[in-house]
Amino acid sequence: MHKFLSIVNHRDFVLSLSVVVGLLLGENSRFLADISLYTLMLAMVAATIKFSFKAWKNPSNLFKPLAGSFLLHYVIYGIVTLTIAWLLFYNTGREAIWIGFVIIAASPPGPAVIPFSAMLNGDNNYSTTGLFGMYMLAMIITPAILFVFIGTSLISPYMIFLILIQLIIIPLIISRFLRHPKILSHAQKASGTLIKWLFFLVITPIVGMNRSVLFNEPAILAIIALVLFTTMFLLGFLYNILAVKAGFKKPVIISSTFMLTIKSAAFAAVVSFRFFADEPVVAMPAAVLSVFLILFAIFYSLFVKYILNKILKQ
Repeated sequence: MHKFLSIVNHRDFVLSLSVVVGLLLGENSRFLADISLYTLMLAMVAATIKFSFKAWKNPSNLFKPLAGSFLLHYVIYGIVTLTIAWLLFYNTGREAIWIGFVIIAASPPGPAVIPFSAMLNGDNNYSTTGLFGMYMLAMIITPAILFVFIGTSLISPYMIFLILIQLIIIPLIISRFLRHPKILSHAQKASGTLIKWLFFLVITPIVGMNRSVLFNEPAILAIIALVLFTTMFLLGFLYNILAVKAGFKKPVIISSTFMLTIKSAAFAAVVSFRFFADEPVVAMPAAVLSVFLILFAIFYSLFVKYILNKILKQ
């Protein structure tokens, strides 16, 4: 029974199940889209329980992860993603998909950066500091990116700022209360399971509301997949080669790779649902991204085991 529950509660199983359930429900999953902001708020409360600002007291533990994460996550990933998406979708009659990729580029890192890094023995300080540092910077960077590339006629930077307050500031405040010594150990035990199933509730409507497009327009789906394959797999592989040549240590390479490649599909979906409720195709890149997150985590674990380890031993 314990083994069965561990399989059912495994991150990859839960994420895969969300894709299957979304495909089965289709448009009937819209009620989950309507509450996705609040679902993600709860997930962020659970995700921030383990974070302590004490880690930021030492400047040496702060500057490098923040600077590196900003360069990788917003600058490099953003330039590559927006360039490819602009060439493929802008002024082609598929501007909705272009908007979807702009939202992804503007999104903060996915909370999965921390467990993915820990799973492969990455640098915990880099993952934690980088993740929450980027969430703080997202209060400024995310509205700025959306304003520059989409404009206020379609999306309000002020409303984005309010969403970020709901998804970052409020969960951080609530999680401080849950860090009370009498509560912390119990909250940390429950947080992993809670995060997985709350993300299940966010990803299910992303897939469900795009079911018709996923099945009826395989060519568009393939192009979206090609963009994400480039920005996650190819870009991640190239970064690993350059990081090895630069002399980075293995734990830093692992954590910084996830910081480069893991975007918050849930955040991108929430923004898409909020501002483009009548155009579910805007959330389609986020739907495909949610699947690619699973594939990349599996691929990169194999890459580290069979390729990166051998390169570092040479």
